[in-house]
Amino acid sequence: MASKHTETSANRWRTIGMMIVVSFFFLGSLILVNRSFLFVSPDETANAYFAELFANTFSFQGPYMPLADQFDRIHPRSTVNNHGQLLPGSFLGLSFLYGTISIVFGKWVFWILTPLITILTAYACRKLIAQWTNESIGLITSVLFLVHPAVWYYASRGMMHNVLFIDLLILACWMWVVRPFNQKWSSSIFLDGFFAGLFLGLALFVRSNEGIWIAVVLFLSGLIWWRSLSWRPLLAGLCGLSLGVGLLFLMNTLTYGHPLTTGYTFHVSSFAQPPVQQAVDMETLADTVTVLPFGFHPHTAWQHFSSYGVEMFWWLSLLVLPGFFILWSQKENRWTVRWLLVLSGLVSIWLVLMYGSWEIHDNPDPTQITMANSYVRYWLALYVFSTPMTAALVYWVMKRGRSLFSQRLIIVSTLLLIVGLNVRAVFLQGQDGLVRMRDELQRSQEIQASVLRYTSPESVIVVDRSDKLFFPHRQVWYPLREQATYEAMPKLVEATQLYYYGITFPQADMGYLNTDRLKRMDLQIELIESFEHESLYRIFRSL
Repeated sequence: MASKHTETSANRWRTIGMMIVVSFFFLGSLILVNRSFLFVSPDETANAYFAELFANTFSFQGPYMPLADQFDRIHPRSTVNNHGQLLPGSFLGLSFLYGTISIVFGKWVFWILTPLITILTAYACRKLIAQWTNESIGLITSVLFLVHPAVWYYASRGMMHNVLFIDLLILACWMWVVRPFNQKWSSSIFLDGFFAGLFLGLALFVRSNEGIWIAVVLFLSGLIWWRSLSWRPLLAGLCGLSLGVGLLFLMNTLTYGHPLTTGYTFHVSSFAQPPVQQAVDMETLADTVTVLPFGFHPHTAWQHFSSYGVEMFWWLSLLVLPGFFILWSQKENRWTVRWLLVLSGLVSIWLVLMYGSWEIHDNPDPTQITMANSYVRYWLALYVFSTPMTAALVYWVMKRGRSLFSQRLIIVSTLLLIVGLNVRAVFLQGQDGLVRMRDELQRSQEIQASVLRYTSPESVIVVDRSDKLFFPHRQVWYPLREQATYEAMPKLVEATQLYYYGITFPQADMGYLNTDRLKRMDLQIELIESFEHESLYRIFRSL
C-alpha cells in the first residue's frame, strides 16, 4: 500500500515538474513576439507573408506589381520575382499549413504554432524512448528535447521550417511505433498508420530536400524490421503518405508549374521575353534531385561540425558518447536500440557531409560562430538524436544514488545545471541571443514606423539587409553596391520615388556620390533621417 502511495506521489511530482518545464519553454519561445509582425530573418518574413497570402487567396502567387514586372530585382530575399508576381523562394509546406490554420484563428497563431507542436512532440519523444528503454529515460529525453538550445532557439523563431520538419518526423514515428489510437480503440489501427504516413508526407512538404535520407532510412528500416510489418497499417500509412506528398506536388504545380520544382529550383524566363508558364527542363530536374548539391568536402565538413556540432554546446557534447555506450549495452530491446543508434549515426554523417561541405556565412562577420548560422538548424536532427543518449547517462548517474532522496537530488541538480547552461546559450550568448534579438526587433519597429511615414506606398527602397523591415509595406530592391542597381536608378527615379536605407555614409562618400557617381546619371542623394549607424536617403533627379 505504501509502495503504491509512493509511486502515485512520484508520478504527481513528475507531472508538476513537466508542466513547469513546458510552461518555461512555451513562455520563453514567445520572447520575439511583436505587434508589427517583424521577424529576425528574411526567410521568416517571407514564410509569414505567404502564409497570410494563402489564408486570404488560397494561392502563393502574390499580387501583380507593374514595377516588379519591369525590374527583376524588385523583391525581398527569400522570394522570387516572376514577371511582377512574387513567389516563395523556398518550400511551401510551412506557409500552407500555418496559413490554413490561420484562416480560423488569425495570423497571430504564427507566433505559437511551432512551440505548441514542439510541446506535443516532446510528449511523443517521451513515449517513443520509453518504448525502447524505460519511462525515466523517456521523461528525461522529453525534457532535454524541449530545452535543447537548438530546438528552443528555432522554436522561438517558428516561421522557419526546421523545427516543424523535425516535429512532424517524430510525430510520424510516434504514430507508427507507439500507436496511440490503438490503445484506446481496437478498431482504429487504420488511424495510426494513416497519420504516421500523413505526418511523414507533411514533413517532406515542409522540407522536400531531406527526402533522400528519409527514403534511405525507410528502406533500411523495412529490411531490418520487415517481420513486424503487417499489410493493414502499411496500407494506411501509404494512404496518408500519398495525401501529404499529393499536397506537395499539387501546390508546387500550382505555384511553379511542376510538381518537383521548389522556390530553390524555379527559374524565371528572361524579362526580355513575355511571361510564359514555367516549364521544368532536365537541368532543372537534375538540380532538384542532386545528391550532394554543395559538393563533397569532408575536411571542411569536419571543421564545421567541430564548431557547431561539438564546441557550441560542449556541456551536452561531453555527455553524448558515454550515453551512446550505455544505450548500446542495454539488455532490453538490445537489437532494436542498436539498429536505431546505427541509423541515427548514418543520418548524422550524411547531414554533416551534405551541409558541412557548404561554406555558409549568415552573419555579416564570417568569423562569428552563433546559433543563427544555418548549420545549427540544418543539423537539428543530430541534436535530437543525441538527447536520448544524454538522458541515458543522466539516468545512469541518478541510479548511482544510494537512496530515493539522493537519486532525486542528483536528477534535479543535473537537469537544473543543463537547463541553466541552455538558457544562457539561447537567450544571452553571442550576437544572436534571443534577448538581443528582441531588443533589435523593438528598435526595428521604431525604424519601420519612421521610414513608412517618410515614404509613399508606391516608392521603392534600395536596401542591403533591411528588406525584412519594409516588406511587404514597400517595394524593396537589394543590394545597393552593385552595378545593376546603379544602372537601374535613372529609370526607377522616373517611375516612382526612390530611397536607400542602409549604413550611414561618411561625408566624403556623400560628396563623391553627389559630385561624381550619381551626378553622371543626373541624380542626387540627400539624407532624410539617421537611426544610429543607419540612415534613410532619398535619391532624386538633379535640377
